[in-house]
Amino acid sequence: MAKPRIYTTTALVLKYRNYGESDRFITLLSRELGQFQSFAKGIRRSTSKLTGHLELFYKVRISLAVGKNTDVVTEVQILKTLNKINNSLNTVSCALNITELALNVSTEGPGNEIIYDLLDQTLNRLNTTDESNADKLLAYYQLNLLFISGLSPEFNECVECGDKLTQQDHLYNAASGGIICPNCAPKQIGSLVNLSVNAIKVLRFIENTDIESIEQFSIPENVISQINDVLNMHIDHHTDKQIRSRSFFKGVK
Repeated sequence: MAKPRIYTTTALVLKYRNYGESDRFITLLSRELGQFQSFAKGIRRSTSKLTGHLELFYKVRISLAVGKNTDVVTEVQILKTLNKINNSLNTVSCALNITELALNVSTEGPGNEIIYDLLDQTLNRLNTTDESNADKLLAYYQLNLLFISGLSPEFNECVECGDKLTQQDHLYNAASGGIICPNCAPKQIGSLVNLSVNAIKVLRFIENTDIESIEQFSIPENVISQINDVLNMHIDHHTDKQIRSRSFFKGVK
């Protein structure tokens, strides 16, 4: 069924790209429509009714007219600005990271509802939480996004022999998709990364809890840093896409 000539949806702003002197291409994620690009004509003019309405991380109610190549923005209502995210470099870097991940895994059309809900939920928490919780929310988002995508790492059993893991430090192998037990480790080829017993316990906790509990759970900085490093490796290997915003993330650490 063809789209109506003018249609409206609720969406999150993932990125934008300036075009010409006053226009902008906006990439958004909608629960119903998935990822889509729109053209905001004249948005960078101070007199435009669209100015300041389609900023990064905004949740909007947007109306579009079907265009020849790209649909054109006709009207925007801001639902949430999430401006508090920008109060901290660490929080904004986490938000950039998760929106880029959503950009990489979401697709055009239906079937993106869970990805949309996870992004919406995590951005809202980043906007209201203390800066100290940002890295924990990033780990929660990354692990849940991997689960949604069918790419979850294995943290309970050895990915080679299937044995239950003992409570000790273990080695993680991105190529194998999880943790390697001490018996199988000598046979491995490729990059192995140490994962502490505390990091493994926290990963298992994150797998089985909700986002509110993550904020209340005290996690040492070195442990959450190790967890996010391992999740980054897993995402890079299994999605074959480099997350460019991580360079900004590392720069504020």
